[in-house]
Amino acid sequence: MNKKLILDIGKKFGKWEIISNETIRKNNLTHWLCRCNCGKEEYIPLNNLMNGSTTKCFNCAKEVAGNKRRKGVGLISGDFWSQFKSKVKRKNIKFNLRIEEAWAKFQEQEGHCAITNREIVLTGYPYDKDKTTAALSLIDPKIGYVSTNIIWLHKEIDLMKGNLSIYQLYNVANEIINE
Repeated sequence: MNKKLILDIGKKFGKWEIISNETIRKNNLTHWLCRCNCGKEEYIPLNNLMNGSTTKCFNCAKEVAGNKRRKGVGLISGDFWSQFKSKVKRKNIKFNLRIEEAWAKFQEQEGHCAITNREIVLTGYPYDKDKTTAALSLIDPKIGYVSTNIIWLHKEIDLMKGNLSIYQLYNVANEIINE
């Protein structure tokens, strides 16, 4: 005579939680209805729950794997930083800046543009050019990228700034306002 194992509803196995005593048989295994912390519901084989080989849904596992591979700091993704460094090197601009220093400056500015106080968006991992409104800009272009010569600007403001120093940009803006 077959006995049916009854697990307590609410019992947790990693991120999975048993939400029903309802089971199905698939591939000669009993599957229990579970909910992941992210809200995804799925039937999971009991032996996978018990031996720990399944602790979260596929999407949560993918996110954890992505975060382990991520080489960024804070909201600055490794992709963003790599592309940024490549762009600077192509322009032959001196670059002696660590990603941690750029992140510290971003936090110091509380995620806002140094000139307009507009909110700056760093999309994080993966790098998405369409949503990014951030530009790491130079105070004085002659010095290059060093920790004492950088500010975060909104991308549109950085485009207006071009190769000007911050002081030159302010002077041009004042001329426009006063005319």
